[in-house]
Amino acid sequence: MGRTIPSFRIAAVLEEKEWKMFRKYLNKNDKKTFDDMFSIARLYNSACSYASIPIRIHPIIMSIVFHHYKTLTKNTMLSSNEDVDGNHNSIILKRELDKWKTYSDILRKHNRDLFNQMLQSSYKYLSSIEAKGENYATQSLIMSILLEHHKKIL
Repeated sequence: MGRTIPSFRIAAVLEEKEWKMFRKYLNKNDKKTFDDMFSIARLYNSACSYASIPIRIHPIIMSIVFHHYKTLTKNTMLSSNEDVDGNHNSIILKRELDKWKTYSDILRKHNRDLFNQMLQSSYKYLSSIEAKGENYATQSLIMSILLEHHKKIL
């Protein structure tokens, strides 16, 4: 008989354990911040599980990025109605955004709208995402969202 897939909650705990060595070399304040940051993903365990993304760290990072987006939007540092270039012809980015549809489907409507808005903002960086290629689409998507956040913070 086959084995069942462990819940994402368990998978997230295992992933956090894999980051123990990284955490070990952080100073005391950074350890607390790192723990707080990693715990954000627990707020979105259902979405992470439903997303069925095979690389555990990707939904965890996306949860952290989304939570930061929500915080920035709430603090009005990030405009919630950003202009996004109308060119949506990228096959690579379209496939990547489609992967995250199941993640957003489980979110409440307001969060789902914010999450999709955050994803759509990545079209600004379409050429950069395509330059990295399909094998790095998830990392490129996350990096483009982080870049947008960082620009707004500065």
